[in-house]
Amino acid sequence: MTDAVWVALIAAVPAGGAVILGFINRSKLGAVETRVDGRLSELLELTRKSSHAQGVADEKESQKK
Repeated sequence: MTDAVWVALIAAVPAGGAVILGFINRSKLGAVETRVDGRLSELLELTRKSSHAQGVADEKESQKK
């Protein structure tokens, strides 16, 4: 093999490694995104329930007066 081929192979190895690490990180980020979205959905549901309960309590209080 000529020197140019060796240089090309040496240059291609880190690029190939970067591609592989990119795919690994992509799958990990997908898992993080799913967990964050799930937690946000929980927060929104709890906020909705809390707001409804506060509204019911306010209505009962206003009817007592």
